[in-house]
Amino acid sequence: MRFFTSLRYCYLLLLLTTVKGVCQKNYIARWYTADNNELPQSSIKAIVQDKYNFIWMTTENGLVRYDGQSFLVYNSATTNIQQGRFTEILGNIQKDSLYCYNDKKTELVLISGRKIKLVKKEAYPFYKIIRNEKRYYSHDGIPSNNTINPHDPYYIKLSNGNLFFIDSKQVELCDSKMKTIYKIAYKSENVFNFFTINNVLFYLNSDGTYDCFTNDGKSVNKLNSALFKTKYKLYWNITSKQVFLYSQNKIYLLTADKNQLAIQPIVEFKNFEKSNIISLFYDLKNQKLYLGSYTNGLCVISFPDFKTVKKDPLKAAEVYYAGLPLSDSTIVTAEGYIVNNKRVIDSLPFVKTVYLNDHLSIEKDDYKNLWIISLLSVQCYLKESGYKKYINYNFEQAPKTLFKDKSNTIWVSMESNEFHKAKLYYIKNGVVTLVSILKENINYISQFDYNTLLLGTDKGLFTYKIDSKKFFFIKNSEKLNIRSIFIDSERKVWLTTYEKGFFLFANNTLHAFPKDEENYLNSSHCIVEDKKGFFWIPTNKGLFQVSRKALLKYNKNKTGAIYYHQYNKKDGFLTNEFNGGCQPNSNYLKNNEVVFPSMNGFVFFNPDKITPLLPGKDFFIDKVIVDQTVISPKDTIVLKNNFQRVKFLIDYPYYGTAENINIEAKLDIASDTRWEKIRGEKSISFTTLPPGKYVLILRSLSGFDGNYAYKKFTIIVPAQFHQTFWFTILCYLLAMLFLLFIWYLRLYYIKLKNVRLKEVIDKKTKKLAKTVNKLKTTEKNLKQEIKQQETLVKSISHDIKSPLKFLTASLSYLSDNANIQQDEKLKRQIETIQLSSDQLYEYVENLIKYSTIFLEGKKLEDKSYSLYDLIEEKILIFEKIAKSENTIIINKVPKDFLIKTNNKALSIIIHNLLDNAIKNTTNGQIELQCATKDNKLSLTVMDDGKGMSRELIDYYLDFYKNPIVKNYHLGLHMIIELLLIIKGKINISSSLNEGTIIEIIVDFA
Repeated sequence: MRFFTSLRYCYLLLLLTTVKGVCQKNYIARWYTADNNELPQSSIKAIVQDKYNFIWMTTENGLVRYDGQSFLVYNSATTNIQQGRFTEILGNIQKDSLYCYNDKKTELVLISGRKIKLVKKEAYPFYKIIRNEKRYYSHDGIPSNNTINPHDPYYIKLSNGNLFFIDSKQVELCDSKMKTIYKIAYKSENVFNFFTINNVLFYLNSDGTYDCFTNDGKSVNKLNSALFKTKYKLYWNITSKQVFLYSQNKIYLLTADKNQLAIQPIVEFKNFEKSNIISLFYDLKNQKLYLGSYTNGLCVISFPDFKTVKKDPLKAAEVYYAGLPLSDSTIVTAEGYIVNNKRVIDSLPFVKTVYLNDHLSIEKDDYKNLWIISLLSVQCYLKESGYKKYINYNFEQAPKTLFKDKSNTIWVSMESNEFHKAKLYYIKNGVVTLVSILKENINYISQFDYNTLLLGTDKGLFTYKIDSKKFFFIKNSEKLNIRSIFIDSERKVWLTTYEKGFFLFANNTLHAFPKDEENYLNSSHCIVEDKKGFFWIPTNKGLFQVSRKALLKYNKNKTGAIYYHQYNKKDGFLTNEFNGGCQPNSNYLKNNEVVFPSMNGFVFFNPDKITPLLPGKDFFIDKVIVDQTVISPKDTIVLKNNFQRVKFLIDYPYYGTAENINIEAKLDIASDTRWEKIRGEKSISFTTLPPGKYVLILRSLSGFDGNYAYKKFTIIVPAQFHQTFWFTILCYLLAMLFLLFIWYLRLYYIKLKNVRLKEVIDKKTKKLAKTVNKLKTTEKNLKQEIKQQETLVKSISHDIKSPLKFLTASLSYLSDNANIQQDEKLKRQIETIQLSSDQLYEYVENLIKYSTIFLEGKKLEDKSYSLYDLIEEKILIFEKIAKSENTIIINKVPKDFLIKTNNKALSIIIHNLLDNAIKNTTNGQIELQCATKDNKLSLTVMDDGKGMSRELIDYYLDFYKNPIVKNYHLGLHMIIELLLIIKGKINISSSLNEGTIIEIIVDFA
């Protein structure tokens, strides 16, 4: 059941012939044969369309089903049919009950629900009935597959249940219970001249007369047609209730109305005789004629509404571009050819040229003069001279586009080249005027109103105001290479572009639209609006039809889908590639025909007469393949639990262009499940699904309104016991019991452990009580030591500071004594003693401060004080020592700068910094300055003394992390320890013999 074929790679036999009479003149014939592996065998004996619009055919190697795109074969290789030589298809289409016997009448096949199955022969009408000791065959149509004897008796069963029994001598009508209604003696030469239409029996004579048998009896009438003057053949598709006549390459359909026969011409098909045609079916809905050959397979004839015209039909390709209406039914091209919907009828004496630009534009002014481009000039061919004379307008570069506005002004755009920029001119009253020099080429010119031109360029859209002579660029259009500009019936502006699709320009904004599935609309050449509200858009890959209303609805809501109906070579084109980049690039003639240029001729069509072959709303699941096993599909499909892969094959009868099929599917598992496009094999598959109930949703976009037709199929994956809800509940119960058991077990363990833990706690409590007592004793001792230390500090303060202070005062008194002042040597000694006393006093003072700092641990003072004054106090202490070393101390701290940093700590830090700087500086300068940032004080002490080694600097900077004291300066150790207490930082930079900079960073407020 996997015999498929495709229309994509088939040949097209296009016959454009002029036929006398009213037979279809323009058609496409496509043969399908076993030679191309499209059919299992090339003898097509019966053709019927079932209730679901699938075409069924019988061959000598099985039954074939055709959905418009591919063939599906049912024979002994794909089914349980034993013998695959089939002939007629009988039964009732509307009741979905078709049946057919094989060649030996050994098997009976039922065609129902788009499938076949073998049934018992007794379940359906016999192919023969014995009545009045005479054998009547079931009439199977003309030509018959049962016999060629024209005198054999036949019976015909009508759709109302009545039966006609006919032979060469009489006609008998019976009801469904075989009760005779009437018998009429009727001598007939050929039983195959009988046929029925609308439950009426006709007998057609060779001269066109015919007899009509109804429930009321017999009547006589005649068909007045010249075809009965020649030999003809009668074909009766009994199941499809269609009767055909063939005569002199022409095929006709016989119809009946009120028992009156009429002949409807279909087509003139020159290959009919040599093709051995034995079966016919005419699909009126899809406008397809099916011809079954005894030897050559199946021929499908379609009747396109599009006509392609070119000068030489035998030439491989004729490329055309711009053309404009010359009359109500003709156009004239830029080359001068005059073309109607049948042929090139004449030509004008235009100057011939091979340059492409000369074919891209043509215009007609209000005096019906024709304007064309010729190399570096524009020529105006005068109507009054019969277009033999012309006026020549020369330019320095090649013209590209011509356009006539409402004031009869001719606008000419110039194409840029390596020597010239793009330009825009206009010609009025024979005078050429330069409008502007431009950066981009103008591809298309249109007029929105009397004062506004729309200019489509390589890089965007411009408007030009004629009165003000100003250009305005349309925002966000710079990436658009505009091919054409169209203003529709409601004055809305549409743009077609190269590689970006088409756009609506409204409210000074560009609006884009969804593209077709293959993105063919990316290269849209132009837009034509017909009287029914449809847009026709030619591209490089066929012609598209779309509803203007649907586009505007999408633009308003930005939701929904847009249906693009595609036409291609199967619809009558010689090529799918239309031409754009020209002006005009389309024409809507007054006879209602639209004309598009293409890479092989001009395409003519009347949009009012075209009924697009839209995809139907009926689609089905043909079969379900589960792990290579085929199961019959139903509305509810039950899959086995442990399947690996399931594949759903979708039926969709459609006899138009395959690209118009828009089927999507999704398995409704979650709200955000995405729709999946179904193409090619028309199937969708899934791998292992967990047990549960699913809904497979199919949808088809089948009309210009953009609405989807939906179908839903329920899929059930049954659960095994371990996947059921009850198994889950059982597992939960067992889990709860297990947890309860573990809980009791754990509770017993905890109780046991608590007993042991209580014993341990008792032991630890006793031990801890002893430790607490020891800690209390230790705490008491520490408090006693601290008290002793406080007493020591007070003792030092009282017993050392006071004598030192008295000594300093005495020395000061002595130094002021006149006798000592006269003895220079004694004076210096006293000053030295006085200086040493002062230093000793200050050392004791710092020592006391240092001790109290550790006791207090205070970071900031409660009140602010002057940093400048603090530094001045320290400078006063070291002033004489610095002077003795010929060193200057400079205080650059602002006098009004107040801080709250721990006064004692900062006093000791500054004291030690100055002490170290003076000790290491001779004949130099020491400078103190400060700065603030982010509530931090930066105090810097700079000297130009001996400097510090890199090792010493690294040691002090690492002292915070590794407080191991080496034999270095104790002053800096003290400074760092104090900084740790008040949470400060130190930065040191120094070079040997150049000086040292030490920065102290602390909180100051």
